[in-house]
Amino acid sequence: MQRAPQWDEPLLSQLRNLYEPLRRFAAIVGRVDVEPDDLVQEAFTRFLSGDRSAVIDIGAYLRRSIVNLATNERRRNRRAEAAHIRLGAVDGVDDNYPSALSDLLAIDARDRGLLYMVDVEGFPTQDAAQACGMSGPAARMALSRARKALRGSIEMEQGR
Repeated sequence: MQRAPQWDEPLLSQLRNLYEPLRRFAAIVGRVDVEPDDLVQEAFTRFLSGDRSAVIDIGAYLRRSIVNLATNERRRNRRAEAAHIRLGAVDGVDDNYPSALSDLLAIDARDRGLLYMVDVEGFPTQDAAQACGMSGPAARMALSRARKALRGSIEMEQGR
């Protein structure tokens, strides 16, 4: 009796080709203290261990998984910080020199993912919206709000 191979080579080749672009995407979407490789590998694990028959576009599916994982991580961290504050252990450390990175990290992970896909990677807005689990009009509105927020924080820093 011959066993079927567990992994088909075209799928592995496609995943290898997607790894670096997904890693860059995860670096933008994820928190600073979370390794992008961890997000990508967790998305790969979920993809490979689940039912892949319904997945039409692997790249979009993995990007949406990464956004969801980053959002879940951010929620866990916020809950931990809130519990930490409730217990009275408040850190007195302030950033005296705020950077553009802190402005970018203030934007929601999904919106950051949209900004990255559209403005950096050059994806059409509709494709980026689908990858992030949004409708096209909602993505355009989120992009507009995110760009406006970034523009406002930069102008405020420059004293305009």
